[in-house]
Amino acid sequence: MNLMHRESAPSSSHAGQIDPFEQRFGVSLPVGLRGEAGSMSWDMFDQIYSPRNGHFRLDHFRIHQIGSGKTVFEATIRQDGEPHTMTAMSSGPIGALTGMLYDLGCNIEIHGLHQRPVGDRTATFLLAERDERQAWGMSIAADPVESSLRAVIAAANRL
Repeated sequence: MNLMHRESAPSSSHAGQIDPFEQRFGVSLPVGLRGEAGSMSWDMFDQIYSPRNGHFRLDHFRIHQIGSGKTVFEATIRQDGEPHTMTAMSSGPIGALTGMLYDLGCNIEIHGLHQRPVGDRTATFLLAERDERQAWGMSIAADPVESSLRAVIAAANRL
């Protein structure tokens, strides 16, 4: 199930926990992630939920709308350093990227996607599942689509 929420209102921290994202940007984390990240520093939170290293890296992507609600998505994904240039057709770029990851042996399912505006950028928090394990991924980018795609990669690397 894919869920997307775009929220902008800050909310207070729960039960004395400090929300590292709210401290830094003035906007709270999604509820499910807030409890997990409760008393982390910003640096620790960023390292855990937006890993810079992992099995997967999105080098390049291009989106082509072809009508009838379909999108052709081209991407170069590095898997353990080896580049794979791939193409997929989907109703959106997140579906296309998860399909490409599946083709590379990483079958993840998206359970939740939340976006928060942070200045002129967008933060995306994405909850994914693989083999009955769940993990959040996070990305901040100028473009909301890029932010979403990089959050998918972050979650895939955590799983």
